[in-house]
Amino acid sequence: MSTLFSSQSAPSLRKANAASLHSASLTSAQAAALKNTSLETHVGSVLVFTEEGTLIYATENLPDRLKKLAAAGSGTMPQEILLICQMLKQCRSRFPSQNWAMEFDIFTKAAIALRIRSRWLKLEGFDQPCILLIVEDHQQMMQDIVLDEVQGWGLTPREQEVWLHHQAGCTYSQIAEQLFITINTVKKHMRSVYAKRRAQDTAC
Repeated sequence: MSTLFSSQSAPSLRKANAASLHSASLTSAQAAALKNTSLETHVGSVLVFTEEGTLIYATENLPDRLKKLAAAGSGTMPQEILLICQMLKQCRSRFPSQNWAMEFDIFTKAAIALRIRSRWLKLEGFDQPCILLIVEDHQQMMQDIVLDEVQGWGLTPREQEVWLHHQAGCTYSQIAEQLFITINTVKKHMRSVYAKRRAQDTAC
């Protein structure tokens, strides 16, 4: 079985922390091709590897997301990421006429869900397709969606916390336990949230 990275050559997470483009190993044409790909428009953090496993692009918020993986504490690229790249490369090697894309949901010990989408990316100036990975923090995405939804309702910080947990599917008992409040307090906050939502809907 061929390997994409060895433990000695695993890309450094610290390099990605400076963010953006790793243009030192690229030609000017390759760097221009990356800049023109609009990778920043993706929802989530973006990584681009060459087929040989060289990390050539990483977005600013990548390190914070990858630190949530158990293997990300060493400063090098997490093994989960390397394995996904490896699988994508092996599938393409065995089935070269097919266009491969893969999607993975990883749940950490802290119950944080990371969705990683991977596919081959053809870029001008590169002889071989590159590997594109998009890392999404679903928990953070859901929080952002809910907070956007309640914007204008006039919720207090505690009401926002209660509503976030409620929208995540937690029962009143679970919300009370996680926020260290009583169930009656949860019910009081929920009544207030519903009242403010109705008031906002009526005003619209």
